[in-house]
Parts: sequence; C-alpha cells; structure tokens
Amino acid sequence: VPVEDQPGADQIRDSNSYSLLGYAEAAGARVELLPFASDDSELLQQLILESAARCDALILSGGVSMGIYDFTKTALGALGAEIFFERVSLRPGKPTVFARLGDTLIFGLPGNPVSVSVTFNLFARTALRRMQGDSQAALVEEHAVLNRAAKGAAGRASYLPARLLTGEDGRLVAEVLRWSGSSDFVAFTQATALVIVPESVRLLDAGAVVRIVRLPE
Repeated sequence: VPVEDQPGADQIRDSNSYSLLGYAEAAGARVELLPFASDDSELLQQLILESAARCDALILSGGVSMGIYDFTKTALGALGAEIFFERVSLRPGKPTVFARLGDTLIFGLPGNPVSVSVTFNLFARTALRRMQGDSQAALVEEHAVLNRAAKGAAGRASYLPARLLTGEDGRLVAEVLRWSGSSDFVAFTQATALVIVPESVRLLDAGAVVRIVRLPE
C-alpha cells in the first residue's frame, strides 16, 4: 500500500518504489513512477504495454514468485514478451525475471525490499549503465577481510549485506550485518557493500579474504 496508508494484516507499505527511484536516478536514468497494479492481471498488462511504448527500460517489483497473485510472468507472456530468464541462482533474489518487449528491457524484481536492492544493483543497474555507454557498467569486485563467519546457501551464490571498515593494518574489512532475511530493510539501510559467498561454499570463516561489491551511494 502507499506509504501514507495504514497497512492491513496482510499488507506492507511500499518502500520499493522509493528505493528503486533513488537507485535508478543514481544510475543516470530519468525515472517515471507508475501506479500500483495491485492484484489485477489485466491492469498489469495494460501498464506494461503502455509503459514499454515510451521507455527504454521498465522495472517491476513483486509478482514474480509462484503465488496465485504473482502475475508478472503471465502478463509478459500474454503480451508476447521474450523472457530470457525467470530465476537466478542467487540469495537473496532468486525469483528475478528479465525480458524484452519490442525494444524495451523489462526487469521483474522480487517484492522483498532487500531482494529488490540486491537484484537492481546486480542486474538492472548494469543494463542502465551499459545503455548509457558506460564501459564499466557492472559493480566492480574488490577484496576485503571478513570480520566474522558468514554462511552461504546450498546451490546459490549469496550476496550478504555488509558495512566496510578500515582495519588497524589499513586493510579493507567487511563487517557482515546481522539481518533477518530479505524483508529486513532496516538492517539493509546500514549496508555499504555486499559480501559474495560462492554457491559452492557453505561457510566463510572470520579472517577470510572475500570478494565484495560496493553499493552505490
């Protein structure tokens, strides 16, 4: 529901529109906020069709999982969009859709706030920067020392929210934040980077040198 409304027991306030607005503008895009499609498949199709006719990229949030009200993939299919993928081996952010309708790129991102932030910065931001001619469009990987153990996920690469610090020896330190999952946007507001745990790794020990990407400011 809009941020000014009181959410019901099965609702949450819309934080995604504003985080995506900020991220997209920081990536150099001119942004138009679209109205809610709610749980209306026909309205969603109409919004996608009308928006794709006037934009280079369209970013949707929510409706990409396997629930009965997750209409994004159905709407894209009904419009004849070319769907390149609808899941990624990633935590958080597994149900992520990438498609094209005409010349417009479409990203269907998850609904949980942390998943939205991670998938936007890994996928949509890269595309937006590339469309503007940036030769280094993707987030640049660096290395940092892990301050405490970090768990991975079986079969999926994990991108864990972290805060970057400078150690006493001058080396970059990644402090993995304590967070309670992909809905914990309060913890994520403290993150300045993502620690990458490869899908083949279940546990990284404290003191390990890890790959990180900085989140755009």
